[in-house]
Amino acid sequence: MEDFSKYLGINWTFFLTCCMFWIFSPAEGNNISREVGSPAILYCNISSNSTLNQLTWKMNTVPLFSFRPKESLHKSEEAKRLNINMLESRPYALVIERVQKSHEGNYTCEISTVLGVDECKWELKITEEAVPGNLNKLMIVAAVVVPCACCLILILALIILYRCHKQRAENCSRTSEMQPEEVIYENCLENDVIRHQHGNIQPPFQD
Repeated sequence: MEDFSKYLGINWTFFLTCCMFWIFSPAEGNNISREVGSPAILYCNISSNSTLNQLTWKMNTVPLFSFRPKESLHKSEEAKRLNINMLESRPYALVIERVQKSHEGNYTCEISTVLGVDECKWELKITEEAVPGNLNKLMIVAAVVVPCACCLILILALIILYRCHKQRAENCSRTSEMQPEEVIYENCLENDVIRHQHGNIQPPFQD
């Protein structure tokens, strides 16, 4: 009975793990990233040799284009507003000459044939445009500031070393000047002691 309970516990854990993986796994599709102002082309990558009945491009479930063979291409107001174009032959790609933040989203190409309906999904992400002018300015400023900062640090280091050397030399000169005075003072004290001793000594014989 205990083995059966363990078996059920293991299977239940495996089942929950699979469910969580399926729920949080990303949806199938193609991811593409473009900078603001750059071109983007989204292909309808569907390998089908059957006769095309209808093709539809959508952005975030909003229809952009509807195409039927031997009929004119229908372009929606949303596609006109976003300035998006479509090729009317394989691979029926969407063409965006200069992407903007408004073009970011999920695109779906739906193809209806005699065999059924198939679709291709794209996720378009737009990043901020790099500004070469500002980057060049930053590089120029860095090229000027860094050498100047290094020169200032070197100058400050030399000034500090010079002051330390000068102070050390002054201390040495003061020490050398004080030493003779101490020697003279000590000699004077020794002479006073000797004189004092000689003054207290009386001659052995007196007439």
